[in-house]
Amino acid sequence: MIQFVLHADMIRTTLFFLGFLLTLSASSQTKSEEDNARMLINLMDYIAKDYQMGVSNGEVISEFEYAEMHEFVGTAVAKADELDASGVLSNEKVIKAELDQLHGLIRDTAAATDVAKQADKVKELVLQQGLVALVPDQFPNLEKGKSLFAAQCASCHGTYGAGDGPAGQGLNPAPTNFRNKDIMVGVAPFQAYNTIRLGIPGTSMRAFKELSDEEIWDVAFYVLSLQHLDNRSAKTEIEIDIVDLASLSDEDLKVKYPSANVAAHRSNPQPVEVKKEITATDKAKSLLKKSLLAYESRDKMGALNAALKAYLDGVEPIEAQVQASDNALFGRLEADMMKVRSLIEQDASLEALEIAVITATETINEAEALLSSSERGVFDTALLTAGILIREGLEAFFVILAILGVLRKVNIPQATRWIHLGWIAAIVVGMISWFFTDSLMQWSAAERELMEGLIGIFAVGILLYLGYWLHGKTEAGKWKAFVEERILTLVNRNNLIGLSAFSFIVVFREAFESVLFISSLSAGGEGDSKIGILIGFIGSALLLFFIAVAMLRWFKKLPIKQVFQFSTIMVLTLAVILMGQGIHALQEGGYIGINSFPINLRISILGIYPTIESILSQVGIVLLIIGLWKLNERKTVSQ
Repeated sequence: MIQFVLHADMIRTTLFFLGFLLTLSASSQTKSEEDNARMLINLMDYIAKDYQMGVSNGEVISEFEYAEMHEFVGTAVAKADELDASGVLSNEKVIKAELDQLHGLIRDTAAATDVAKQADKVKELVLQQGLVALVPDQFPNLEKGKSLFAAQCASCHGTYGAGDGPAGQGLNPAPTNFRNKDIMVGVAPFQAYNTIRLGIPGTSMRAFKELSDEEIWDVAFYVLSLQHLDNRSAKTEIEIDIVDLASLSDEDLKVKYPSANVAAHRSNPQPVEVKKEITATDKAKSLLKKSLLAYESRDKMGALNAALKAYLDGVEPIEAQVQASDNALFGRLEADMMKVRSLIEQDASLEALEIAVITATETINEAEALLSSSERGVFDTALLTAGILIREGLEAFFVILAILGVLRKVNIPQATRWIHLGWIAAIVVGMISWFFTDSLMQWSAAERELMEGLIGIFAVGILLYLGYWLHGKTEAGKWKAFVEERILTLVNRNNLIGLSAFSFIVVFREAFESVLFISSLSAGGEGDSKIGILIGFIGSALLLFFIAVAMLRWFKKLPIKQVFQFSTIMVLTLAVILMGQGIHALQEGGYIGINSFPINLRISILGIYPTIESILSQVGIVLLIIGLWKLNERKTVSQ
């Protein structure tokens, strides 16, 4: 039988890689980075608040509390190192220097006011990184918070939060008394949220990871209300939005809103209209400005990180919708955003970067206007869906057909069935993932780009191997000997699994990307857009079916040598395309640097993008193909 490609080692590698892709979402770094940032912020709050319990007038008054301060600042340094290692800090040197200064103040038993001021300074620097949300997504529900407190917290903290719960007796340190205004001074729901979510190292206060973000915010707001149980019937007379209620302590609220009844807002908060939601495009424009300011301050890494976040957090979420509506605008948007990063990496002049930022901002405004004005009905959505499916799957479609043509020509129906099994499985997995698009969209943009890039580059290796094998059979007389020898042997199951895995990999990348694109049509269209998506899917499937029948009939009429030659060309062409697309995806995710190509050449369907890295990778693959071609010819001559 046909020794297509995949020997046992390559099959195991393929299956291992598939398993890696299926578990990629579980390895998300985003949550870990957010938790590290929250822990660092929380530690600063504790140091600012509790240092005075260990040191007074330059003397240690509690060895336990003083040792805890050293432990907390040591943990904070470790968390900062982890954030630095993950590359999410734009001012890591400043943060570390301020932490060192804080540690020095604690070692020198400095005044509590100086320590608190320094801890607050570190906290503000971390908050400026934008790694954590300061407010809940919706207005908290105190009744739910009360129920959760009774079930999860009352055993230690007491029914009314006075720190007198039965399970809290004898604990050191004792459970916090939330009724004590001196203890709760300076505490905002944001700090309470962090403590509930992360716990406190070295104490009995554990992390409540089983609770959702919404539930934790409910409990956090309820905890702040416990100081004001006598004011539950009080009415709020002025409006305070959720941003300030969540991020400010009672004392801060009194300063900012002198006429407000803070007790009423804490014990009987009234939902008010929240400040205008920041859209993805708003984030992109804001981060571009931040990038330019950082570059102006000679903070190259900060500028690069802000520009990357501008793309990942501000542009990538809307790219699919823009591409579905205006492919030319999509190309300009992507190119403009990448040019900003390219200029930063190349140490371009400030003027050049400023022009690039202005251009990118104007393109973002165009995209914003397009999305706000576009209304698609069933017919438009159907056409867009069909266009996406045909565009995304065309290369893989022709490769599968070419391989099927070879298998039919050498009359191996068993292998044909396994090829069909592979591409059908890929489409089924893609269709199933449609029902989990909400979960897919929870992945960070960088993770989605990483997955697309890795799938593409892995597929390149398989395609090169397959193309090398196919070319070896195009020489005169080779295919005849091959058929005579292989047809007479029994089908090897490992080879069949390899064929199926090859078919799956080639199609799955396109299916995965199509799901992400088409899901945006559902969000951007009218209520009946899903009907349009279904019609588009059926229409594109019928069109591809008729093309497949016509091509297979054409293959049947061709001499077997020409079928091998055509299949070789298709397979190697797809390898070149996927290499360019894979490198491009990794560049979009920030995993590979960006250097602009002198000519603005962009043909995305061929994997050609105007970056030196992507073009060099494709040139490298072409040279490798030529080398393998020559190697095959030498082997033929020697035989």
